[in-house]
Amino acid sequence: MKRFFSILAVVAFTFALTSCGSDDAPERPKNIPQTVTDTKSYTFEILTNGIFSVEKEIKLEEFAKLKKEYIEYVKNAEVKPDSYVQISGVTAGKYTITNLELRVKGTDIYKSFGEVVKDETFNSLNDLQFIDRVEKELVSEKKLTLVLKGKPNKEINKNVKVEVKLSAEFDLR
Repeated sequence: MKRFFSILAVVAFTFALTSCGSDDAPERPKNIPQTVTDTKSYTFEILTNGIFSVEKEIKLEEFAKLKKEYIEYVKNAEVKPDSYVQISGVTAGKYTITNLELRVKGTDIYKSFGEVVKDETFNSLNDLQFIDRVEKELVSEKKLTLVLKGKPNKEINKNVKVEVKLSAEFDLR
């Protein structure tokens, strides 16, 4: 009887071990590329006479080259050097915007542009590092909200625009 229970225990243990599945993620189908490079721009329009806070939700699925079936395989994003934050309409309107800041809502990811007195494109290494963090957060969360804050020196009655161009190489491994 002891022998029967011993054999039964060994068989049960063997069956339990062989029936356990793998914890690995599903393998990427062969028809999905390893990387996809894409660009998407988001524009904030500012019309105000006081402190402003404008939000814009962005989603990973909005990148046209990242087809719907690719989204679950996106593991990382690397910023491309043609990314930028561009402010226009300030020079023509003779505006000064103080404490201009762009932030990812609910995170510590932000960029302070300080005082802006002219149209400007921000694409220095420091600016690209900020955009890289935004892109990585977007890959991680699949969507996020950008918040633009600032204070103009006078009423903005003409279009002042802030364009955020996200250009990335997405890793689909």
